[in-house]
Amino acid sequence: MYVRDYMSADPVIIGPNDSVGDALELLKDHSIRRLPVVSKGKLIGLVTNTDLIKASPSPATSLSIHEINYLYPKIKIKDIMTKDVITIDPDEAIEEAAVLMREKKLGTLIVVDKNNLVGIITESDLFKAFIDVFNFDRPGIKIVVSFEDKIGELGKLTSLISSMDILIISLIITYSKDGKAVIMMRLKTEQREPVVKELEKSGYEVIG
Repeated sequence: MYVRDYMSADPVIIGPNDSVGDALELLKDHSIRRLPVVSKGKLIGLVTNTDLIKASPSPATSLSIHEINYLYPKIKIKDIMTKDVITIDPDEAIEEAAVLMREKKLGTLIVVDKNNLVGIITESDLFKAFIDVFNFDRPGIKIVVSFEDKIGELGKLTSLISSMDILIISLIITYSKDGKAVIMMRLKTEQREPVVKELEKSGYEVIG
């Protein structure tokens, strides 16, 4: 799963010499909060709704777009944009985007290929990827199992599920504070109790 699979291609952009009013109009028309700044096809900055609010005196919020353009024609995007934009390559794994957004406390990442703007990926896009990973949109049941993290245990668990003629839709491994492996499985079956009984009979601790 890669960034290119979940990004929004052809995002709304703005030029460095466009005005604050131009940017506000674009944000309003497209119901967005940020605009990549592009010059000759290259990404050179980013301007957000917050940047525009800071650049405009508070009374301007009650003015029309035309009035803002008339009063503030000298305020150009290049004067208020962020120049050091955090970006990601379209061929990066989707989890790298998630980690970067969390570390930098960002709601959006600009996707560039050799400094050419190719898309935008947002928190909503990551949520979609999360749903796809867990296959939440496919019918089935969820079972969470905890056991000692030893070589071969995961293989034994999946073999046990297979022996019940049940398809594993998805399987995610995390670890508890005491070092145990915690496996969250989504299984293609509607019968939960027989699966739980068989797992517990084989020594697995079903915790969810």
